[in-house]
Amino acid sequence: MANLIYHARMRSLILLALGLLLLAGCAQENSELRVLPLTYQALDSERMEAIFVERSNLQMAPADPRPGVSALEALVANQADLTLIENSTPFTAGIRAVLPAYKSVMHLLVREGATVESAAGLLGTAAIHVANDSLAGKTFIRTAARRQGVDEDNIRFVDQVDEDTQLIVYFGPIAPDITPWYRPGFRLVSMGDTDQDSGQHLKGFSYILPQMQPAVIPQRTYDLPGNELPIATLQVDMLLVTRKQVPETQVYELTRTLIEQKQRFMAIAPAVFSGLNEAFDPLSLNFPLHAGARRFLERDEPSLLERYAETINMLVYISVLLLTGLVAAARWRARRKKDRADVFYARVLAIRERAGDGAQAGLLSELDSLEREAFQMLIDEKLSADESFRIFTDLLERTRADLRQ
Repeated sequence: MANLIYHARMRSLILLALGLLLLAGCAQENSELRVLPLTYQALDSERMEAIFVERSNLQMAPADPRPGVSALEALVANQADLTLIENSTPFTAGIRAVLPAYKSVMHLLVREGATVESAAGLLGTAAIHVANDSLAGKTFIRTAARRQGVDEDNIRFVDQVDEDTQLIVYFGPIAPDITPWYRPGFRLVSMGDTDQDSGQHLKGFSYILPQMQPAVIPQRTYDLPGNELPIATLQVDMLLVTRKQVPETQVYELTRTLIEQKQRFMAIAPAVFSGLNEAFDPLSLNFPLHAGARRFLERDEPSLLERYAETINMLVYISVLLLTGLVAAARWRARRKKDRADVFYARVLAIRERAGDGAQAGLLSELDSLEREAFQMLIDEKLSADESFRIFTDLLERTRADLRQ
């Protein structure tokens, strides 16, 4: 019998150990996040992954979405876990924000010899290339076309820049040393006069598209045609987003590592990571924060108990005062009732002292009257049906019996 119990316990321990190993294996496997970077953002993925491995339990792996799938579509289809999208992207179910990454500035390029006005006149006929298939870029073109009276169905977007392409739209950080989006034969153009509040064009666009705000690319930031003068343009926040189903602990670790190791990430790609900041308004984002990111950002916030500690203390203090007052009032009322019972004791004893006068009938009548008075006060709750009242009734009955004898 003892051997059977021993083997049963050993079997339970082995199963428990195997279960823990399986859980550990699952946790190790689930710590990998599939990252989908944008095409024109040169990131040293090996150095970035080394930081995550050193400072967290996360592992980064490149996502491999199907061809022709946008970054947002890859997230929705569970082909990636992390990517960057513009904050002007409409809300999509199942997508959650982690952090704002940087300001993405629109770089508008037209063929040499053209102007922004002449390019606007070609919106219904010319081939237009939007880098990274940017939704903000396509939204800008469609909005410009509507303002020119051009039917959106006539806009012709192309995936590659060819000889028919007249316009290139690129949304990205201002990075003078990283310009793979530029094509020879094109020049940067400004959307207005930077000396007049970025021009009327930008005012109109920022009203129609509130998430896009006016911006200026300073003079000679890029060694590219067109930047001999300041360039008035638009900008939008780029968000690091993930899927809602990604575990909260992983997104917490991701957010913590990005914030705490910001300087190291900036050394890899300053244009991309310089905008990392935990002091932002979550209500300004088109996507709700992931629960893991929110938990990290609110880590120093006082708890509900701490936040309302003074109010709770005041309520407790008032409650104690009220309770003390109620107890004192109850005791005072009980004392009053006891004092009234003492008066009835004295009146009964006074009748007993007169028992030798020979007027028993009158004394019995007084006792009856005293009894009625006492019970009426009991009904009116001026006396309590407690031990004091029982003593009174006993005294009353003994006195009545003595008088009858």
